[in-house]
Amino acid sequence: MQRFLLFTALLLCLAITGCGRSGLPGLVPAAGMVTLNGEPVEGAIVNFAPESSIPNARSASAMSDKNGKFVVTTLEYGDGMMPGEYQVFLTKTSGTGGGLSPEESARQGGGDDRQVVNHLPLKYADRNTSGLTVSIPSKGERNIELKLEGEVDLTPQRPQGNRR
Repeated sequence: MQRFLLFTALLLCLAITGCGRSGLPGLVPAAGMVTLNGEPVEGAIVNFAPESSIPNARSASAMSDKNGKFVVTTLEYGDGMMPGEYQVFLTKTSGTGGGLSPEESARQGGGDDRQVVNHLPLKYADRNTSGLTVSIPSKGERNIELKLEGEVDLTPQRPQGNRR
């Protein structure tokens, strides 16, 4: 019985302290806020693409909450990111149409009717045009400010992968 209690206590200790938790060494805390024209953006997917100079670089991402705040994830929710320089790009989309599968739509003589509405200016959806960069120091950064500016075109578009 004593061995059982000792074994149970050891397992409980491991669970509480996080021993054995999978993770990536070197990750530091990272969090921030995204705004568009001064207003918080809910539901933006924030992507961090590492510059090639970061050893063992990995991409990271986050999703903004109703207040525009986000916590960065590399492998597990909120685990942070590697220190270094990153290009940042963001998307916030919603879909329209798509009631039929592409196969069913083709059988009925129609095309794929799915469309996407972008809720952020299009330039922010591409790492090469967003103009956004962040530098994450070795102790992390909890106040990343992504201040987006511009007009939003809510015209539905066909998803990139469906263009012929």
